[in-house]
Amino acid sequence: MTTSINNARRQFFKSLGLTASVVGFQASASPFNVINTPYKLDNERYFKHGVASGDPLPNAVILWTRVSAVDAETPVTLYVAKDEAMTSLVLKKNVTTTEQRDYTVKVDVTGLTPDTTYYYQFEVNSFRSRTGTTKTAPLQANHARFAVVSCSNYPEGFFNVYHALTNTNAVGSVDAVLHLGDYLYEYAEDEYGDGSRLGRAPLPDKEITALSDYRTRHAQYKTDPDLALLHASYPFITVWDDHEITNDAHRTGAENHNEGEGDYQLRKSYAIKAYYEWMPIREGSIYRHFAWGELLDLYMLDTRIEGRDAQVDTPVAAERYDTNRTLLGNAQERWLLDNLSTSTASWRFLGQQVMFGQFKGINAPNLEAAGIPLTKDIIALNMDQWDGYPEARQRILDVIKAYRIENTVVLTGDIHTSWGMEIFEDSSNGYTYNDRIRLGEQPLAVEFVTPSVTSPGLSDPVADPLATFIPTMNPHMKYVELKSHGFMIVDVTHQKVTCDWWYVDTIESAKYKAFLAKSLYTINGSQRLSEHKSIGIAFDYTHNPLK
Repeated sequence: MTTSINNARRQFFKSLGLTASVVGFQASASPFNVINTPYKLDNERYFKHGVASGDPLPNAVILWTRVSAVDAETPVTLYVAKDEAMTSLVLKKNVTTTEQRDYTVKVDVTGLTPDTTYYYQFEVNSFRSRTGTTKTAPLQANHARFAVVSCSNYPEGFFNVYHALTNTNAVGSVDAVLHLGDYLYEYAEDEYGDGSRLGRAPLPDKEITALSDYRTRHAQYKTDPDLALLHASYPFITVWDDHEITNDAHRTGAENHNEGEGDYQLRKSYAIKAYYEWMPIREGSIYRHFAWGELLDLYMLDTRIEGRDAQVDTPVAAERYDTNRTLLGNAQERWLLDNLSTSTASWRFLGQQVMFGQFKGINAPNLEAAGIPLTKDIIALNMDQWDGYPEARQRILDVIKAYRIENTVVLTGDIHTSWGMEIFEDSSNGYTYNDRIRLGEQPLAVEFVTPSVTSPGLSDPVADPLATFIPTMNPHMKYVELKSHGFMIVDVTHQKVTCDWWYVDTIESAKYKAFLAKSLYTINGSQRLSEHKSIGIAFDYTHNPLK
């Protein structure tokens, strides 16, 4: 059955014209020097969408750019070197891009050395792109460090979060940036953010539904200087959420799609084609595995498009507990459970979109008693999360229990807010989470949820009192913050995983402050969360978001 699924997937991508878009080749085993012809550095004519790298393996990495001002068929030269001056070359490769893939260029460079920093440039007509930096994954590792981001809505504000991540003097460097989805948004101007006030109105000025629409929106995001700098600084490991297609998407439809917008499956195929063209990601299966030696296995999951059944309308819907319902789809779920049960790494990470941990509902009398005003923003239960698919979640927890799997860390985006929690089984047999904790039951995993880059969370006067109140009804939640934009830094050793939540104080101005607000950690074998008390790192920065 797996073979037929893989064949079907290959045929699907072939029908979109994607199978030939990745160029693979073997790099030389040792550096060699090449006398370069004179060139001009150009970021405005041919390479105004920057450069990017992604999906690092011990011997390979994806390198990406997009060529502007081109002919029907355009030759491009890729250079890869061991030094930033681009003199110690390990590779010079000629490739071609065409209109069929929107003049994007993506090369899967193989034959590289593990755990090694490389520099790269693209060249067209003697004009060179900016120099990008990337790094391969290690075969053996005692330490890894990742930035985790999600939900970057261009009209909503400046990408100060992306800019802060490039300040290595404050934040430190990372091995890769994990983007957990909502890399872009599909809405027209004023549908979700007023971009005109900051000169960030979305292109095209309509809800995107056609292939040209998705390509144009991707192109606009890639011209943002803060995102471009981050892409040029680190390899990305990405996965889509719903807004790369449309809001609250699932396998057969979406909340933000109607009959007047045409066939949903065709719209989805356009979005996927544009995503693979414009993102530094290997093409084929969206769910995939990365390893940092014996330190960690990272499983990137798709909780939206691959196999998700439609969301139920209400928490009391009978079909919510249908054992046949799935969030991942049968093939992806089997792949994940097989990998979890056979992993020998110190840690297992799940990079995915919607909150995995249980969120017990908050009713109106409780809120009023706590002095929290009721607004339409307060949602007691979200059926778009794993709470809407409890049987699918339980199948994962059953495998963790049955195989006594320790050290599982779920990394999550989507919800525009920050959460740190211990994962227990769903409440059953009258046991509450309070009972489980009081009786000393061991958690099965931990979850860290990253805040948004720009997309809105809650606002005052609701955000702070609600963040304080939620853990009183959900004691497995050790951290809740509901209004700030930022990112997570996840630091991994064999002994410990630490998650730091960094925030920026504004996305309305190029002058901002970034600060470390919270730090939680879990020790190997515990699945418990503890807090680092000493927090206070902050820095001020002013940058030019228009260059």
